[in-house]
Amino acid sequence: MPSNSAASMFGGAGGRGAKASVSTLDGLRKVLGNQTEKDSAPIQKASAKPVASEAPSAPETLVAPGDDKQTLRTLNNRLSGYLNRVKQLQEENNDLQKEIDDILAKRKVPEGRDWDGILKPLDNLKKEIKDITDDNAKLLLQIDNSKLANEDFKNKLDDENKACKELEKDLEDLKRAKEDTKLSCDQTREEIKMVNDELERLKREHKKEVDSLLEKIKDSDVTVEIKSQDNNLSDVIQSVRRHYDKVAEKNLKEAEEWYKEKFETIKVEEAQNNEALESGKNELKDLQKQKQTLEIQIQTKNNKLRTVEQTLRNIKMEYGHRLEPSNKIILGLEQDLRDVREQVEQQLDSNKNLLSVKMKLEKELEQYQELLSRLFDDVESAELSLTDAIPQVWSPLQTPLQQETIATK
Repeated sequence: MPSNSAASMFGGAGGRGAKASVSTLDGLRKVLGNQTEKDSAPIQKASAKPVASEAPSAPETLVAPGDDKQTLRTLNNRLSGYLNRVKQLQEENNDLQKEIDDILAKRKVPEGRDWDGILKPLDNLKKEIKDITDDNAKLLLQIDNSKLANEDFKNKLDDENKACKELEKDLEDLKRAKEDTKLSCDQTREEIKMVNDELERLKREHKKEVDSLLEKIKDSDVTVEIKSQDNNLSDVIQSVRRHYDKVAEKNLKEAEEWYKEKFETIKVEEAQNNEALESGKNELKDLQKQKQTLEIQIQTKNNKLRTVEQTLRNIKMEYGHRLEPSNKIILGLEQDLRDVREQVEQQLDSNKNLLSVKMKLEKELEQYQELLSRLFDDVESAELSLTDAIPQVWSPLQTPLQQETIATK
């Protein structure tokens, strides 16, 4: 029975059902061992004629080492180990494929997170951010316009200040001209007063002289003899008096007319100066009103600008606080995405490693199958040689009953 078990093992390993008796199976194993060690060396065939002297040489030709069984067992063990390893790797690959499918399914249909519920507030926040950005852009445009208007008002204020300074200079000139005119008017009045005083003095002196002359004439007893009979002293005196009266009246009229003309000229100049002064004062008042109006407008614009800047800062702070949870959510989602990517990359690396191991195992299996095919080809050739050689070698030694048994088998 041990021989039969060995034969069944050999047949299970690829013996292709060798037709040999129990007595010839040991020789077959020896031949197989000899063929394995000597790389399929050809077996010496016995002669076709059954000669009794050649029978003892057959066992010497079919002698093989005794470790062929162990070699086949080792090969079978290695094959079973490879098959178990392949099966294990296939199971691991299936498990990994299931994990990948689960991860992909979780990514496609998340269980713990409602992406629509998360993305919808994000869309609303994006819309609000866009609206805030537009509002900020409008506010920036308004601020720029306010700054430009403020610059224009500053330029206008500078121009008005320059014009105001020029008007103040003109007013100072007018004041100096007025003071000069006033001084000249005072001087003219003083001169008129002096002339009037001089005229009064001359009149008094003239009156005194006339009175003194009249007194002298009254008191004097001088007789004057005039040869001409037509001349009369009183008439002469009267004519002289009339002449001097006319001259004095003429001088008085000329002096009065000159002073009147001078006063009229001074009055006209004074009126013109007063009119220019009034117009300058009115213009100065208008400029001061415009200056106050511009200062009020500038103050209003500055207050509005400060209010807009404060509103902008408050809006930025408010939306910064409102966007902080969304930013945290986005950062968390990005971290989860990075983790998933790392897991996928690790899974891909593991799959690549498994694929390389699988390819190596397949290559080793191909080599093993090629080795087995070569071994089986050698075994078949050895089997054929044995089937031809055994009847010729062992036929003289077998009994008719054994030959019948072999033929039956």
